[in-house]
Amino acid sequence: MDDWPKQLFNAFGSIVQDVSQQMTQDAERWLEEVNDRLADASDSLLDTTDQWAEQVQEALDPEIDRLVDELNRTIEPLEVSLQRQVNQMVDHLDEVLEPLVVGLAGLDQWLEEVSAPLNSTVEPILQNYPACVGCRHFYGQTHGGNTLVCAMHPFGPAEEQSCPDWESFWPSDRDQV
Repeated sequence: MDDWPKQLFNAFGSIVQDVSQQMTQDAERWLEEVNDRLADASDSLLDTTDQWAEQVQEALDPEIDRLVDELNRTIEPLEVSLQRQVNQMVDHLDEVLEPLVVGLAGLDQWLEEVSAPLNSTVEPILQNYPACVGCRHFYGQTHGGNTLVCAMHPFGPAEEQSCPDWESFWPSDRDQV
């Protein structure tokens, strides 16, 4: 009879453990059901929200199209007026700039003529034709891989130091008289 408190305690512990285990299983089942219901409610809410968004878009699209059309009709006269003014400004600029452009067209010819003495002095030095430095006949351009020095001596003068046809590009005192 001495073991009866121990047996009572073990029986009570076993009951508490069973009840606790049963409560845990019930709580897990309840949480799973709540989770499933929340997932279903969430899906339903998303579907409803998507439908509502489509309805709003369907309702707003015609109104937005109407506003865009009205805005385009309002802006069109302004656009036409601005285009006309821009075209007038372009025409006016053409009138003002045309004489300048025509005047500048001859500038490259003039610049070439003015710089010719300098080119005829510098280029022969760079091309290694010392007899041609400052000569008005020096050409010095390359064609087909061959340098044409001048019309009288296409490959340069026979003597490297002097040329019998050399004429100065620089004006002399007797040229000015």
